[in-house]
Amino acid sequence: MAANQRLILGAAAVVIIIILIAGYLLLAGEEEVRLVMGTGSPGGIYNPLGFKIAEVVSKYSDKVEIEAQESGASVANANGIAAGDFQIAMMQSDVAYFAYNGKLLADFEGNPVEDLRALAALYPEPIQIVARADAGIETIWDLEGKRVAVGNPGSGLYATAYTILSALGLWDKIDKIEFGFAEASSAMKQGTVDVLFIVAGVPTPKIEEIATQVDVVLVEVPDDAIQKLKDEGLGNLYLPYTIPAGSYPFQKSEIQTITVTALLVIDKDVPEDVAYEILNTMFENLDEIKEVHARAQDISLDKAYIVPIPLHPGAEKFYREKGVLS
Repeated sequence: MAANQRLILGAAAVVIIIILIAGYLLLAGEEEVRLVMGTGSPGGIYNPLGFKIAEVVSKYSDKVEIEAQESGASVANANGIAAGDFQIAMMQSDVAYFAYNGKLLADFEGNPVEDLRALAALYPEPIQIVARADAGIETIWDLEGKRVAVGNPGSGLYATAYTILSALGLWDKIDKIEFGFAEASSAMKQGTVDVLFIVAGVPTPKIEEIATQVDVVLVEVPDDAIQKLKDEGLGNLYLPYTIPAGSYPFQKSEIQTITVTALLVIDKDVPEDVAYEILNTMFENLDEIKEVHARAQDISLDKAYIVPIPLHPGAEKFYREKGVLS
């Protein structure tokens, strides 16, 4: 073989090797993006639904992998995003609002979680107000003078109870019992608490368990109370919600209350195409996600963009392409 031919073949081989290396590096640069997701504790809905969303996205997307982790739910998840421990999380809509705006909760007051963005509204989380049947309470106005468990200070439940009852002029007219749900449940059974608040899907086993040991009723939030919340500028946080008759064995008629929304939130620094991919994969495989819990049946594209904090740009792009956001 002539020297010139050998040089040409050698040069060609070098070019092929360079192309192969470049292709390898290009593929390596397209590795899946890995995100850590804060969910909630076992027994709630955030935990199984969050793990299912993570599983479905990781299974069907070749761009995104999500590792779900058990957490303390809304407040802990907001703090986790602020600290960089989570990049995506489940969160109660009013807690997300308080976190983003840096108000009401000690964790956030004067220290807003500015990196917080919304991906999707998932399902309603009714504020269920449970009272001992012998306490003579029918509507939220009847809480005046009663022993009301309002949650532990610093918790999302406490912030919810404080916001609602303050707007209605009731916060300083109740006997506030600063108990979390477990303590409040025991105290209600013992007769030392008249009323407790819980934010959870209907029906919730925790209320059913209380009702096996003490006679209870659900407390109504009537139209005038809902109008008062609107007048106080809270109409976008607390929406009317009807608990259907028979949702609990002790409940004979429908009860009107108010609801917040379970949100899927994300760090603003997650790339736009990644946020878009998460939503696209979720909604393409929504039937599989809905199998995990009855509340997941409420997830729908036409309501998912209705959130109280800014949408992530990737979410905005997704909802605009789907025609639900103008």
